[in-house]
Order: sequence, then structure tokens, then C-alpha cells
Amino acid sequence: MTTLKDIIGKTIVGYRYGEAPKEGRSFNYRENEFECGVSMASVGYYKEIGSFAVSEANQSRRKYYYIGDIIGTGGDDEICLSNVRRITYKDYLSMKKNQVDISNMVVNYYCDRLIDLLNRGFSIGRNEDEIEAIRKQYTK
Repeated sequence: MTTLKDIIGKTIVGYRYGEAPKEGRSFNYRENEFECGVSMASVGYYKEIGSFAVSEANQSRRKYYYIGDIIGTGGDDEICLSNVRRITYKDYLSMKKNQVDISNMVVNYYCDRLIDLLNRGFSIGRNEDEIEAIRKQYTK
């Protein structure tokens, strides 16, 4: 089982809508507090986070690409990065190809966590076969 501890500190590329905050931490308006780092809409090959904040941002903000170190997750379950550095789209595509193992760890982290919730009796709107299909779709 891949845990958050397993991926913290790993360097990965991703994108977000809007430039990264200069302070190095995103602000979660729902919780009215700062995130642990810069929140990303997507990292590696994993799908874009389906949060309200991302859905709203992708309608009004430009997409920016970054590389950074995984520091944790934000209030909308998005991966947050520290030490972010903006990169070009071309760099993003090139670097992403070299980070398949880390990207797969992120996919496994999300999928393993969902299966753990199922096993503990939570209703999450997906069954184990659907979660495994997500894992298969996003691992490379």
C-alpha cells in the first residue's frame, strides 16, 4: 500500500490554473487557511483533481506548469508542492516522461486510499473494480 509518507519529498511535474503564489503556499478559501504548499490541479500522469476550486479556476485562469517536491495534500485532496519552479509546457512533457515511477506512486497512493476507505465501510461512489480501472488507466 502506497501512503502519503512514501511520496513526500519526491520531485514531480504538474500544472495548476493561475500562477503559483509568491509565498509558496496556496490559500484554501473554503477552509480559510493556507495549504502546506502550492496546490496543483494535476501531477504526473494522474487525472486532474475534480474539485470545485479546480473546475472554477480552469474556466478563468491560464494553465501554468511547475516542477517541485511533494510536501503533502491540500484541502481539496490535491497534491501540494514545495520548492516550485515554473517550467515550459515542452519541459513539462519531457520531464514527465522521466518521472513515470513517481507518477505511478501518486496514482497508487490515491487508489490505495480509496480502496482503504471502501474496506472500512465508506461509500465513495466507486467500487473496487472501478478504482482498479482508474489505476490501470493512469499508471504507465
